Amino acid sequence: MKKILIVMVAIAVLVGYSAIAKADSTNETVPLSFTVPAAFGFTMEKYSHDFGTIPPAGGGQTTTGIFCRSNHGLVWKLAVNADSFTSGANTLPSSGFTFAAWSNADAEQAKGTFITFPTPPAPGMPVPSAQTTFYTSTLAEGSDPFVPVVLGLYVSVPAAQASGLYTTNLIVTMFE
Repeated sequence: MKKILIVMVAIAVLVGYSAIAKADSTNETVPLSFTVPAAFGFTMEKYSHDFGTIPPAGGGQTTTGIFCRSNHGLVWKLAVNADSFTSGANTLPSSGFTFAAWSNADAEQAKGTFITFPTPPAPGMPVPSAQTTFYTSTLAEGSDPFVPVVLGLYVSVPAAQASGLYTTNLIVTMFE
């Protein structure tokens, strides 16, 4: 009986002690942060193009991909402009440099709105000398890392055009 009593007292002491004892606790707040950089702009498949030799009454054409990206969450636009093709004092008529734009049907498609271009046989519309919007994104594309647009460029040389190396600079602009 004495043994049982000693065991019961020992258990009571241990249980009582564990009920009285408290575990210590401490915590620290650790601030964490990161930055997502702005991603707004585009890359082009071609940054220059030589149409080669185009005979009088002939023409040339090329296409280039414009790959747009934005994480601003806003509608953005693409615009184009260029001066006339010139060679010394000679100028290609503005009707001789035209463009069109569209979405590539074989890949991820641009879902925004393109301006209305003339239907064939006229290839596009004259490239304007003043910045002119040709594509307006959707709001969803304002947060899209990849929006592909195809730009078609066409040169048509009149039969009486003077010979020479004709050059110009095409300006593509993306803006909100």
